[in-house]
Amino acid sequence: MTNELATEDVLPRQPAPTEANIILRGGPAEDLPDHERVRYVPDPGAMFKLPRGNHYAHFAPTTETVAHGEHALRVFRWTRTTYVAE
Repeated sequence: MTNELATEDVLPRQPAPTEANIILRGGPAEDLPDHERVRYVPDPGAMFKLPRGNHYAHFAPTTETVAHGEHALRVFRWTRTTYVAE
């Protein structure tokens, strides 16, 4: 018998490449259903633009995280809305 710990006993579970890693908060995100506010982005350190018809809602990453299922999601806060030029 050994005293070795399995990897899952030591390290928190990391999300798979397409699993949700952020949650949107503030502004128009408050009107979105939960399944649209929780999403995957390839770079959780960069701004995120959410297309919403004729405009984009912009969200900035924060240092805040929230528990969601088996892992933490980084909180992105709404910063502004820009409109598509016609």
